[in-house]
Amino acid sequence: MPAYELVVFDCDGVLVDSERITNQIFVDVLNEEGIPARIEEMARHFVGHSLEQCMDIIARIYGRRPGADFLARYRPRRDAALRKGLQPVPGIEQVLRQLQLPHCVASNSSAAKVREMLDITGLRPYFHDKIFSASDLGKPKPAPDVYLRAAESQGVKPSDCLVIEDTDVGVTAAVAAGMRVCAYTGTMEASRLLKAGAVQTVDNMLLLPDIINRGVEE
Repeated sequence: MPAYELVVFDCDGVLVDSERITNQIFVDVLNEEGIPARIEEMARHFVGHSLEQCMDIIARIYGRRPGADFLARYRPRRDAALRKGLQPVPGIEQVLRQLQLPHCVASNSSAAKVREMLDITGLRPYFHDKIFSASDLGKPKPAPDVYLRAAESQGVKPSDCLVIEDTDVGVTAAVAAGMRVCAYTGTMEASRLLKAGAVQTVDNMLLLPDIINRGVEE
């Protein structure tokens, strides 16, 4: 008998290797405004948060918010860079190809953005329209709402779900929803993910099928 009834994947940094691309564009546009952000600060302060949350974080760290046209300048450059260079996270397509359990996506990005990234990387057929957006709900992670919506829509109890995350913000959201979390360490260190509540971490996506089948190590 499978250990879980539903596997819920985050998108950025779990399915698609978008963080390195979007982080660099984000820093570049901030620097153009005279805000001295550095790429090394992205995982520490920003990764896992919605864009709206990032605006508040910038104001707190650097003492001022970006200009009113920041997102209008950032988004087109981000989207062009993603269309040019976005790839699946190494190993994830093999995992999805083997996965027999019901599965879906729960992301802070808009559903439209998730669909676009999955289309670019060829992963969309593994999910079709089973895509849930915290942005569209208006309650971004670390609020648990997007994970609860995903479980409810699939008719599965939160306690029977396994979440695959890569940030402490996402782990916090999934734990608050009452789900177990296996965290991928491609974005931040294992200690930070475990502190947020992940039960187990992996540094290689190809380890996931065995974990999904037998359950995370409590």
